Amino acid sequence: MRLDGIDCPESGQAFGSRAKAFTSELTFGKVFTVCPRNKDRYGRTVAEIVLPDGRDVSHELVRTGFAWWFRKYATHETELARLEAEAQAARRGLWIDPHPIPPWEWRNQRATASSHETGAVIGNRRSLVYHAPGCPNGAALSVQNRVVFASAAAAQAAGYRAGRDCHR
Repeated sequence: MRLDGIDCPESGQAFGSRAKAFTSELTFGKVFTVCPRNKDRYGRTVAEIVLPDGRDVSHELVRTGFAWWFRKYATHETELARLEAEAQAARRGLWIDPHPIPPWEWRNQRATASSHETGAVIGNRRSLVYHAPGCPNGAALSVQNRVVFASAAAAQAAGYRAGRDCHR
């Protein structure tokens, strides 16, 4: 299932783990309403999730800066547009980074671009250490353990610290 109108960071992307944890906090152990909207190209249900108190999970994720308004599929969604603009202006969540990489772009570049080409820093999900662009230790991380950040500031905002190697 996918949440209607939004795209959250991927699990290997900056703020991906935080978005997942926040979603779990909102929904775990609660009885919520699932309002199916349609199916995506993979056959998954795209739905609105409404919490017992009436809040929309998609809206809460965008409000806190843990998701993007997915303009491509929710072009007329004015509330998500407003919430994203507010989060961006307040530099909440992923908006702490001046140039956050949307998940749809990250998915496209992940397979083809190296950290050296993008100027990104590579984080180690297990140790919460990040490596400078071009550092062999960052490049050697497995895809499952790798988190790509647009900048050192974004890595630090996500709770990572600089590795002791390859930093100038």
